Amino acid sequence: MADSIKLKAAAVLKHQANLGEDLAEVEFSAGDELSVLQEWETAWLAKSSDGKLFNVKKELAEPA
Repeated sequence: MADSIKLKAAAVLKHQANLGEDLAEVEFSAGDELSVLQEWETAWLAKSSDGKLFNVKKELAEPA
């Protein structure tokens, strides 16, 4: 499993702070790195530098 991933292109990912709350769209630029917490066949569970969690599809990023 990769320790971090780098986004291939600019992307907008959705973050939900708590269950029942609205989704917030968070913009990322190409080359932004996220820490990997879990890896699945088609996606990573990744954390941004400010602690927000995202499911990132593997076609959007590559291991850093």
